[in-house]
Amino acid sequence: MNTPSLDRRDFLRVTGLAGGAYMLGFYLKSSNELSAAEAAGAATFSPNAFIKIGADGMVTLMAKNADMGQGVKTSLPMILAEELDADWKSVRIEQADFNETAYGIQYSGGSHSVWRNWQPLREAGAAARAMLVAATAQTWGVPATECETEAGTVLHRASNRRLGYGELAAKAATLPVPAKDSLRFKDARNYKLIGSRTGGVDNLAIVTGQPLFGLDLKRPGMLYAVFVKARVFGAKFRSANLDRVKALPGVRDAFVVEGHLTPADGLLPGVAIVADNTWTALKAKQALQISWDESPNSEQRSESYAALADKLASEPGRVIRNDGDVDAAFASAAKKVEANYSYPFLAHATMEPMNCLAHWQGDRIEFWAPTQMPGVGRELVAKTLGIAEEKITIHIPRIGGGFGRRLKADYMVEA
Repeated sequence: MNTPSLDRRDFLRVTGLAGGAYMLGFYLKSSNELSAAEAAGAATFSPNAFIKIGADGMVTLMAKNADMGQGVKTSLPMILAEELDADWKSVRIEQADFNETAYGIQYSGGSHSVWRNWQPLREAGAAARAMLVAATAQTWGVPATECETEAGTVLHRASNRRLGYGELAAKAATLPVPAKDSLRFKDARNYKLIGSRTGGVDNLAIVTGQPLFGLDLKRPGMLYAVFVKARVFGAKFRSANLDRVKALPGVRDAFVVEGHLTPADGLLPGVAIVADNTWTALKAKQALQISWDESPNSEQRSESYAALADKLASEPGRVIRNDGDVDAAFASAAKKVEANYSYPFLAHATMEPMNCLAHWQGDRIEFWAPTQMPGVGRELVAKTLGIAEEKITIHIPRIGGGFGRRLKADYMVEA
């Protein structure tokens, strides 16, 4: 994946909001997403806000990536807040929906979130701070160089005057955006948030059981489903006692999903059971008697994999690099140690079970999907169902553990 780039014309745009609020939006795009017109410097899309400052001084920052316990819902806004010089006690964090036009690539995986977004978020915070300083200088008729920021305020030490960001919001919204190459960043020695022990923004809600996760979500009239797939990849559905399952109290329907045997992360063959609640769906699953045709993969075993690994290890391999004389070194060594290392297949046992909420609305579908890669999910759903990606909306709830399992999006297609 490419590092997101930031075009100066598209860097940020300021919009005055009702109530004297100040909206700062900017764009992140990977280089391979830029059209020829955009590459030439033409602005071709509308911004979506990362920073919003209200007249009451409350600063709202958007967290762009999914948090699955690694802390990015806190750390990414911290970068913004640090350069903005906001008072963290007056900061509110909101989880962004999936919108790569506005936020750039939105995925959580590979420990990329902080380093990939570090510089663009610093630039956004520094630009907002510069505009607030400029608003103060104009208000008081003093040089901007004589003003400085501190914990959500701009002060002029020579006259001992101070204005809060909320008081400056409306004025700042009327000012031009500073050029990217004119931005001045805070010296790391002056950081107050970054490098300090800062609690996660959701910690209190998590330990008090507030609804944050995908499994917590409820919508009016929603039903609950389980999807039963073969234990062996590649097996096709043969038969099941569907009439018996459909007759159970609280079961709305039970039906066969033909699915596909490829790709592996798409919609596989199985049986879906839809019920009024989770308990009923799980009980119906226990009552389901299903048989599958044999798959070519049915004879695969961990033991055969281990035997094949041993066989391959004993055969000459492909030389990638050859330094020194290994044979001579072994021949002259006082002692040689030989060992084989292996590890078993491990389950991605996430604490929060795999889940997804989907709401079909005419020709559109809305998701609340605890996914590490919402873009992959939208693409897969669109391809499987034959609908345009623009018809798919994805909200990103907090994730109760990912470990790479939620890099795949099969559960979105199943929902």
